[in-house]
Amino acid sequence: MAVTHIDVDLLRELHRQIVTIREFETELLHASRRGDLADATHLCIGQEAIAAGTMAALRPDDLITSTHRGHGHCIAKGADIRRMMAELYGKASGYCRGRGGSMHIADFSLGICGANGIVGAGMPIANGIALAAMLKGTGQVCLSFFGDGAANQGSFHEALNLAAIWKLPVVFLCENNQYAVSMAANESMAIENVADRAAGYGMPGVVVDGNDVLAVREATAQAVERARTGEGPTLLECKTYRITGHYAMDPDRYRPRDERQWWEKNNDPVERSGQLLTAGGAATEEELKALRKAIRTEVRDAHRRAKDEEPCPETDETCADLYTPQAPLADSGPVPDGSPEKTFVEALGQAIGEEMERDERVVLIGEDVGKRGGAFQVSAGMLERFGPERIRDTPISEAAIIGCGVGAAMQGLRPICEIMFSDFVTVAMDQIANQAAKMRYMFGGQVSVPLVIRATSGCAGRARGAQHSQSLEAWFMHTPGLKVVYPSTPAEAKGLLTAAIRDADPVIFLEHKGLLQDVGPVPGGEYIIPLGKAAVKREGRDLTIVTYARAVHIALHAAKRLQAEGIQAEVIDLRTLVPMDTDTLLTSVRKTGRVLVLTEDCQTAGAAAEIIATVTDNAFGALRAAPLRVTARDVPLPYSQPLESCALPNSSVVAEAARRLVEGRGNG
Repeated sequence: MAVTHIDVDLLRELHRQIVTIREFETELLHASRRGDLADATHLCIGQEAIAAGTMAALRPDDLITSTHRGHGHCIAKGADIRRMMAELYGKASGYCRGRGGSMHIADFSLGICGANGIVGAGMPIANGIALAAMLKGTGQVCLSFFGDGAANQGSFHEALNLAAIWKLPVVFLCENNQYAVSMAANESMAIENVADRAAGYGMPGVVVDGNDVLAVREATAQAVERARTGEGPTLLECKTYRITGHYAMDPDRYRPRDERQWWEKNNDPVERSGQLLTAGGAATEEELKALRKAIRTEVRDAHRRAKDEEPCPETDETCADLYTPQAPLADSGPVPDGSPEKTFVEALGQAIGEEMERDERVVLIGEDVGKRGGAFQVSAGMLERFGPERIRDTPISEAAIIGCGVGAAMQGLRPICEIMFSDFVTVAMDQIANQAAKMRYMFGGQVSVPLVIRATSGCAGRARGAQHSQSLEAWFMHTPGLKVVYPSTPAEAKGLLTAAIRDADPVIFLEHKGLLQDVGPVPGGEYIIPLGKAAVKREGRDLTIVTYARAVHIALHAAKRLQAEGIQAEVIDLRTLVPMDTDTLLTSVRKTGRVLVLTEDCQTAGAAAEIIATVTDNAFGALRAAPLRVTARDVPLPYSQPLESCALPNSSVVAEAARRLVEGRGNG
């Protein structure tokens, strides 16, 4: 039966996209084998119908998250193959200005919200993108690609569950190409289909022939329509096969040769889509050959230009786009006399509430948020105040929480993600360190991630043991792209949290459990302490004690004891660890000539070492003695309170270290 005019137009476009992807990937395969490209290039030869079929079912303004095998997705979504080639060669004209490469192509103007080199990482982010679309009422849908291997990641389960309970406009699309690196799908799952898992989350699970471009388009269109009309997510599994190995230079010795040959002979997307045209009389074999030849010429020209003509990035741009350029916030100054007394918790809640009133883009996402009687009570009562659309209470799913925040932030919201204990960020570190921290830089400055991640931290003297008492600030300090804040008073908690919410980059905001019920004056109304500004909490001439958070109070107590002995200690509260106020720090050290760094973090590779390195790098000549550090012991914090007290620094230990420093006894 002859196809209709509309069918002809559609089929021709789908076939053109499939051929373009095939020629693009084949050119990359040849370049890799010649040694022109890095071997970490993951090709989608054999899977092209999925990219073409899915993109044909989306609106131009719909959004996608892609994978390390994502060239086809980008091409079908409208990406320019010249800019893609340039990115693969690390050139300045590439989509990410040479910083992303094969696994991290993005074009936010086309709705390509980043290909991702971490297996399964895009699904939680897609939830945030979909949440932003839902809250803004744009009617957009986010389609999240992943492979069969990713279906065994925790992020898969967390993301599907969250999307289902919130009925997010998202489609999860599994490209089941039969192998996760070298492991066959039937060896990695005890079920036949990835889509069978959809039943566990109350969403439809659909299996489709991934090499039938029209079947893919139809199944995707149904899932997208369901999402767009508020019915929630669908898990769509497209069965396909990757003809090449896991990466371009993979020797591919783990798959039976006859298996690959069968797929190439019977299920080639190029041949199948071409047959749809010739069988319906819409094209001849000669026309299809001419089309392929023309596309091959175009691809090869793009390759030649990228390899030989496009310029490399200037080396002075190596550190560009790590953070977002933004106007500095005005400092509200000292706490006004007569400010009402509030607890640390109340100050945090006041900052969040005021910012949510001021800016409708601010949303709160986390476990036990908004309710009266919830953990720590920072956001108690906000559910009634702002409603469930902006107060998003979640399951215990840290990766889903942070990933949702990342995606929502990239789409213009200002999420505050709450993790009860900083210890629990360990199960979400991919979303923090590989996603939130890297997005802006990795995608060439195309996007900002204005995200605040709040977590209680440190030991509160309540014998909570090794998994609820850690000080992990050094982990975050080590990750370029994050800002790290750790206040010591209620007023600073409010002022710094307000600044963090208004910041255009991801901020880790730590709240010491031992300070949560501390009481102090807190200004009403807008109160801002800009990030990166330390405070001199006590002036002195004999030594500088540098610290932050609860340790500030330990330092002040030690300084009072030292004063009775005639030793004047200056106490610097850093307040923000990244960016660090080196001017205030170095000014103090140059005045006193001695520095003692106090932290409740453990010693090895901790924050104290970095602070001391900053001092010695910049003020070595002013030092009259070698710097000292007083830290927690290098042990997981024990449950027994006597042991816990022994593992943590106290004012007596600090005072004795200060005496040694002033008297020239060093570590004595």
